[in-house]
Amino acid sequence: MHFAKFNACRFGILSRGLHGSRAVSDASVDQRVGTVAAHRHHLVVCNSEPDEWPARVEGLSETISALSRGSTRLPSRAMVTVSDFAPIRRCHKSSLDRIDVAVFPLGLVARDLDKDGVQSLLSLLSRPTLPTSWSPTSLPFDHSWLELSHNRHIFVCTHGSRDPLCGLHGGRLLKELRAVIEARRLGKHVAAWATSHIGGHKFAANAIVYPRGDWYATWCERCKGESGTPVADAETIVDAALRDSVWWDAWRGAINMTKEDQIDTWLRHSGHECQSHKAEDAFETWIPPATGVRGTGIH
Repeated sequence: MHFAKFNACRFGILSRGLHGSRAVSDASVDQRVGTVAAHRHHLVVCNSEPDEWPARVEGLSETISALSRGSTRLPSRAMVTVSDFAPIRRCHKSSLDRIDVAVFPLGLVARDLDKDGVQSLLSLLSRPTLPTSWSPTSLPFDHSWLELSHNRHIFVCTHGSRDPLCGLHGGRLLKELRAVIEARRLGKHVAAWATSHIGGHKFAANAIVYPRGDWYATWCERCKGESGTPVADAETIVDAALRDSVWWDAWRGAINMTKEDQIDTWLRHSGHECQSHKAEDAFETWIPPATGVRGTGIH
């Protein structure tokens, strides 16, 4: 197996102090770890091609703008991006005044929402208890459920109009992920998609794997080739997705975790002391707090 050779000690930060009862020593925490902003939901606006994206995708339509504004008022934060993710295939180009929104890691796809529909979705997501694919709850909009018990979706930031590093390194990683998926005939259960800005430009390429919600960063600019190649990184991310495991050497954090939780989790699982990692030790199974819900249904 190919795997990128990241060493946490080479990329440490000066963060002296205590994290809970755990002492965090200088140069022990990879700079990428703990950089995922705490959020409960990732709201993906579907069927939008990267060449359409301005630097600020909220301006693509009033409906997307309403979704973005409303997401900041949810009890638990939500991240909004646009993507070429296509759970519902459209026969013709549709206006972004009506949008399909996939909610990860919940697995809900809200269909054909206008601004009123967006408000209905946001109201639903503000509830303390959310619906599931097997619950009888009726919803105030047309919807479907993703099959996430066996399928994996990898989102890569390729938002070049927002930051050139994401366009360059993200574009390369996405290309290689799709090549790996095709070569290994995984297309029925694994897919890779382009997404707009998710943060962490300097760590590009950045990727998120669902339904686990783990974030990875290959940090091509810093490594200057030491991390292997985009092919090796793509192989490693696909392997982690298939194993339902974590690639700790490139982990930034995960959905539904605070910065402190991310750092503490990485310290407990990564073998962060200055020592070489064997390839078979680069992965370890860990269940993040966001993966209690598994959808069943369409895709």
